[in-house]
Amino acid sequence: MTGLQLEPVDTWFFRDGTPFTMGVAPQEGVGSLFPPHPPTVAGALRAALARGHGWGGRGRWPREVCNVLGDGPDTLGMISFDGPFLLRCGQPLFRVPRHIVGSANAHGWKPSSFLRPGDPVACDLGSHRLPEVLSKDHDETETQGTGNDYWLTRDGVDSALSGCLPPAGTIVPARTLWSDEPRIGLRRTAARTAEEGMLYSTRHVRPVRGVGLGVLLSGLPNHWGIPSGKMLPFGGESRLAACREWRGDVRFDPSLDRIAETGRAALIALSPLDLEQEMLRGHRALNGPEGFRVVSACLDRPQRVGGWDSLARCPLPIRSVLPPGSVLFCELSHRDRIDERGDGLVRIGRRREWGFGLAALGVWPE
Repeated sequence: MTGLQLEPVDTWFFRDGTPFTMGVAPQEGVGSLFPPHPPTVAGALRAALARGHGWGGRGRWPREVCNVLGDGPDTLGMISFDGPFLLRCGQPLFRVPRHIVGSANAHGWKPSSFLRPGDPVACDLGSHRLPEVLSKDHDETETQGTGNDYWLTRDGVDSALSGCLPPAGTIVPARTLWSDEPRIGLRRTAARTAEEGMLYSTRHVRPVRGVGLGVLLSGLPNHWGIPSGKMLPFGGESRLAACREWRGDVRFDPSLDRIAETGRAALIALSPLDLEQEMLRGHRALNGPEGFRVVSACLDRPQRVGGWDSLARCPLPIRSVLPPGSVLFCELSHRDRIDERGDGLVRIGRRREWGFGLAALGVWPE
């Protein structure tokens, strides 16, 4: 497994599923999604690897390149990805899990309790276990909410995985990591004059110094070099990223004995989850680890993922995925094969080889 780090040269722009055609885009401009979805990073790195092995930048890849990197947006050939992960000074940061609630004030956000599955309730969808607050020892005058605009260090995630609230020093506000930067664009004619009706606005992201993205690449043949030390086009408008080797990792040390004893696990999403509805509702076991069945979940609204097919020169179908930080409370039918790879991680759902579906193993809060 090879780690690669992408660092910004200027601003970056990563579109979400918002329409960006004339007369359809919102007047305030199209925002940038950060960190970007896994296929954005995978596509940029695949193109960089192909250019380093004989591809001239136009047309289809040579056959020997396709054998390694796949051909088109549906296959990756021999390789697979984990990530991307937000990095600060080379160390990964992760979304605050959705089952942690706390209160925000002028000084930041302070976690106060967990959510965990409550008793079954009957509704029009059948019997379901909705999340409920584990402890109510907080100030009743404070509004409790999730840490949507905050990130955790790996130590903070380790605390959450073991059922403890993350310490204050492990919580990082998003405003200290990047800022939005509005941009105005104008299409010009061949005579270099403004073309009527072709004014558009976007919002780029400008990461602060030391903030970038990390990705783990597996399956690359030993004789293939990596694009370390090179500049590569990345995201919308072909902004640039500097690529270099990353020696970090995202392994965790889960409480496997406690998970096996209780037969319960909380899966904290570290990358977007592409799950079938039957699995999310608990009607079928998750694919990936054997014997995991969802009984409750703490989720944010789905994100919309599209993309561009550079071979067919057409947009890819837009799909809904669960954002990082989503938490799935699962019951286990097999307790002897919880962590087969020994890294405290599981890979669930569809398109796992692209970087989707990476989750950390944790316990239900007590």
